[in-house]
Amino acid sequence: MLGIGVSFLLFWAIRSQARPAPRTMNAQYQEMTNEYLKNQKTEPITGVSSEGYVGKGMVQSKPRKGGVPSDDDE
Repeated sequence: MLGIGVSFLLFWAIRSQARPAPRTMNAQYQEMTNEYLKNQKTEPITGVSSEGYVGKGMVQSKPRKGGVPSDDDE
């Protein structure tokens, strides 16, 4: 039981000092990445630019609260 408590404490201490998620980890940026990949015809056989592609592509995040980040947000 002591080991679990120490592990939790160590995990919490490390997470409290971590930097925030990068600005590129939002759904809008990832959707723009999908469009870029389609325009560049990246992975034309199995990827985003293939015919009949039904996956999410690069989108893996929920929409960001607070709107779109600008270059001034840092």
